[in-house]
Order: sequence, then structure tokens, then C-alpha cells
Amino acid sequence: MSDHALAFKSAFRACGQEAEVMDEPDDLSVYWGRKYTSGKECYPCILTTGDMVKMVKRSDFDPEQSAFLMPSGNGPCRFGQYHRFHRMVLDELGFENVPIYAPNQDHRIYKDFNIVGSRFSKLGWQAIVATDMLIKMLHEIRPTEVMKGETERIYRESIEAVSHAIEMGKNGIANVLHDAVGQFLRIERNEIRKPIVGIVGEVYVRCNRFSNNDVIRNVEELGGQVWFAPLTEWISYLNFYSKQRGSVRKVTMSDVMKTSITEYIQGREERRLEEPFMGLIQYGEEPHVESIIEKASPYVHVSFEGEAILSVGKAIDFIDKGVSGIINVIPFTCMPGTITSAVLRLVQKKYNVPIINVAYDGQGQTNIDTRLEAFMYQVREHFAESNKWPDREFLGFSKSRVRQY
Repeated sequence: MSDHALAFKSAFRACGQEAEVMDEPDDLSVYWGRKYTSGKECYPCILTTGDMVKMVKRSDFDPEQSAFLMPSGNGPCRFGQYHRFHRMVLDELGFENVPIYAPNQDHRIYKDFNIVGSRFSKLGWQAIVATDMLIKMLHEIRPTEVMKGETERIYRESIEAVSHAIEMGKNGIANVLHDAVGQFLRIERNEIRKPIVGIVGEVYVRCNRFSNNDVIRNVEELGGQVWFAPLTEWISYLNFYSKQRGSVRKVTMSDVMKTSITEYIQGREERRLEEPFMGLIQYGEEPHVESIIEKASPYVHVSFEGEAILSVGKAIDFIDKGVSGIINVIPFTCMPGTITSAVLRLVQKKYNVPIINVAYDGQGQTNIDTRLEAFMYQVREHFAESNKWPDREFLGFSKSRVRQY
């Protein structure tokens, strides 16, 4: 789905479980995905189906030694049905004996993942937090780099270093991130203020470069800079959602207490891994998920589970912190995404900030390119007229910290 998988793989290996990251989706994924779907499925289902078919058709695929990891979930989204559909496709192709491991995204997920080792939850969380922070640094520096490609190179090397540290079971991941920050800060940059665009939306399409036609690069090429809703936000929401279920007696109090303890440890670990970046990126420390939900509450009730409330709340949080536009990326016909698109019209009217909803289905890019160009024109106009530039002190940005490095 995203670069987080590279370090997440290392968490499995550190616990003694061999793991490999599947290739990124491509046109062949679309071909096989459409061949084995009916056209009614959402785009992530098509791509993940195509990725699996593409994998089992490789000459080096060993069905006797392979299993797929495809998480599941509940709520108003078809995501929970993906692994069931994948099972039917693999059976049709003659791979009935290849398991699909589908842990549910609720209070049971940590117990399910820890079957590979008691350290897995901590290592997996470190992998996701570290990758989120490196992505933020990439988006901070790349738009103004003098030597094109240098930021991307350092980012790739840093992802590899983090993955290695996790796989070796070392406790020095914070030192690896500190070294990465030092390398990023040595990149020569143009002192050009650019309008900032916040990107929210469905988690797969938001994170996966192929499925969103590399929307972040497109925004940068059109003169903008991106703030990006991180993957950690979704996991924090899962914790919140698990505790909410406990309050209505759908899970035991023991489960609620375990989730609360996990949440506390994750928060402490997240702040530790964020520390090397603080004061150096404009949008660094993430707000608590409760804050995001509170900001969305006038539009989406907390009882409506799923990504809609997160996308709306994060859009408002971005606006409060000074962005000049919002892009909501969703799969075509996505149910939570469609609700988000409707609600964001009210947000746009209230805050008078350009907002665009972009639905991806893999059918073409020309219309989307044209819409993005028009949107970025509005963003630049909004930035120029309001002279909005994020309050650097509010966001923790400090020139003295830059000089320190």
C-alpha cells in the first residue's frame, strides 16, 4: 500500500517470521484486477486483487511456503469483504492452499499480530511512526530542493536504514532518525514560500502513489507543498473506536484497559520518535485523534464509524493551521468518501478555502489533471490574497533549531 510496508516487513523478520513486500501496483495489476472483478468493486479492491494475481503468476512464487496478509475490518465500508473476495479468486486460480491472513481492525488486532512475537506490536508501531515522519520531511524539503532528486535519495536511504535497525532488533531507531534529519538539513534549498495543500481521504488511495496517480508530485509540480494525513492517525482511531465500543459493552472492560495501555505506550513511543523532527518541519507533531473527531463533530457524529469523520476533522485541522487548499482523494464509489465529499462542501463554505474531491478508478488521468490545474490556480490565488503562511511558532518551527544542525 505504501512505504510503511518496507519497515513493517522488518518487524516481522525481527520476530523470526520471513516476510516480503509485494511489488507496487502497476498497469499489470489493473489488468488482472479488472479481469477478476465485476466492475462494481472499489478501486483498492481491484488493485489488491490484481497484485495478488500478479504475484501467484510469478515463476518464483512458491504456494507451499506463502501466505498473504490482507487485514479486514467492520463498519460502513466494503474493505471488510476484500479478503473474502480474494479467497474466491485464489481458489478459482487453483491456489486453495495459500492462506490469506486477515486480522480484524478492532481491539483484537494487537493480539492477532503478536502471534509472531510479543515485540511485534511495538516494532510495527515504530515502523509506521518512523515512516510517517520521514514522509513529512520529504514533503517539507523536496518542493524547494536545488538539486532535483537529492531529497528522494536521502529519503530512500533513510527508509532502508530504519528498516535495517528494526530488523536487527536494535533500540537505536531514534538515532537513525536523528542522522536522517541531519542529512535532510544539508540539502540546499530555495527560500521560496509555497502555498500548502492538505491531503486527506481514503487511506489506501491516499497512501498509494499508483492509485492516486502520484497526486503529491503533481501538486508540487504545480507550485504547491503538501501536508499529508499520516497512517498513524488511522491506528490511533482504531484505539479510540475500540474504547468507544467498550463504553457500550460490546467488548470487555479487560479489552478496553489493554487498549488504553497500548495507546499510552504508543503515544509515548510516537513522541520519542517525533522528537528529532520537532522544530524542523512546519507540521510536525500530530494532534490527538480526539481533537480531530471533535473538529468533525458538527458535521459527522462520532457513532458513524470509518474514515469520513477523520477526513473531515483532518481537513479542518489543516485549515486551522494555515493551508491554502484541501484535496480529498477517494476511490470511485467509496461510501465513506462520498459522504466526506458532501460534507466538505459545507466546510468549504464556512472556511472559504479551496477544496477539491478527486475520485480515482484507474480509467484515465486527463480530466483529473485539468481539475488539479484549476484547483492549484485557486490555491495560489487564495494564498496571495490572504497572505496565509503558517504560524511557525505555533507549529513549533524554530530557526535556532535549524542552526543547531
